[in-house]
Amino acid sequence: MTTANEQPMSHADRHDLDKLARWKAGLDAARESGGSSFPACAIFLVSGEDRASHDIFRRYRSAFEELGGGFHHLVIFGQHGVSTTQTGFLSELALGPASVPLLAIAPMADKHGAVYTIELPKGDRDGDLDETQAWGAALAAVRESVTSASALELGDIDGVRTGGFRHGSLVDTVGRFSTELSVQT
Repeated sequence: MTTANEQPMSHADRHDLDKLARWKAGLDAARESGGSSFPACAIFLVSGEDRASHDIFRRYRSAFEELGGGFHHLVIFGQHGVSTTQTGFLSELALGPASVPLLAIAPMADKHGAVYTIELPKGDRDGDLDETQAWGAALAAVRESVTSASALELGDIDGVRTGGFRHGSLVDTVGRFSTELSVQT
């Protein structure tokens, strides 16, 4: 039940609550075990209408599964509507809603909040997806990093912006979002 001043939790936020808890648990377990051999966490921020970006997410999911990535290495927000988590990530990246759809890739080895961002195509796609675009080059770099056991570096790819989370590491950011959303229930 909600009071007069509280708003009921949106469908998108309810959907994100479980996802954030599982994501945080996976990130915490990777940190406790001394890290992860998987080099990246990919965060897709989309809308329900961004079918091309959903298809790109599926490409990443297939590749990450083949390469041994876990649930906590690939997440998507926004396919069920704009959520508190999605707007929170945009704020952490100093971006606004017009930046959606967006792919943020955080190197798992980074403890300071480094993140790479890539604009994704809006709406439906026409024909095949062009893997020569920045999202495809970034996926190829993740593959190379896994197969060669080398550090992930995406900063030299055209269309990739280098930045950071405003308030700490990916693990800290996910933990904060999980706590804040849990308080709303």
